[in-house]
Amino acid sequence: MPMLQYYTSEAVLELRDYVRDRIDWYFDPTSPPIEFSTVAPRRDTKLETQAWAQQLVVNERTPGQSDAANAVVVYSAMADLTPHQASEDRLWTYLCHNEGRAYVAQRWLRGYSSESAHVVDRIVNHFFVRGNRSLIRDNGLSRLWWLGAIAHRIDPEAPRRFLDTLLYRQDVRSALIERPSVSMNDGVLRAIYAVMREDFDTEEKALFRREAFREWMKNLNRRGGVILLDAVPANQLDSLIRREADRALELTA
Repeated sequence: MPMLQYYTSEAVLELRDYVRDRIDWYFDPTSPPIEFSTVAPRRDTKLETQAWAQQLVVNERTPGQSDAANAVVVYSAMADLTPHQASEDRLWTYLCHNEGRAYVAQRWLRGYSSESAHVVDRIVNHFFVRGNRSLIRDNGLSRLWWLGAIAHRIDPEAPRRFLDTLLYRQDVRSALIERPSVSMNDGVLRAIYAVMREDFDTEEKALFRREAFREWMKNLNRRGGVILLDAVPANQLDSLIRREADRALELTA
């Protein structure tokens, strides 16, 4: 199996510095790899990975609908990464500029051209990593890995089910995954997900309405926030979360 590689810090800086000069490169996945002025821009992680890039797909009409399936692919191929390794910007910058280059361009540059306004920012947002929040929100591949990692923690028997539920609405993903206080708190997230999953299986999906979901999250924060909720015994936590969900539905009916 191929060895997982990453860029050196010098290589990442050089790539960032020349994004504007290489805009056309990002729009043409068939163009040859970038040549660096720095010596030995790549390093081996000593971790093997199975082939994964060819399995990634993008729904042409609604690209976000492919995220759940792609998250399972990326995480499964690199499940041996530790959270520390998966937080490394040099790794994801490398993968976005190499194996995953065609996918990231198709997913995030669709509808843009080299002449589009803010195209440089869009490239930097999705081919690079801008801080820890960018890992789970913006980078074209790291966001998939972290979604997959969370899914396998919360619903290890059916991670795709978790992802389909989570990604059904943008507000849900943003509230539960882009905030580390929730996404890294397995007990609270698992309890919230249990209620969401039941509602997701109904025809109405009432809790997924923007007003209802926001009211639910506001109610939970009012009850002490995620950190304090984590100290509540599991059975009491489940009851509390269900009561606040019912209350949110009543207030927004």
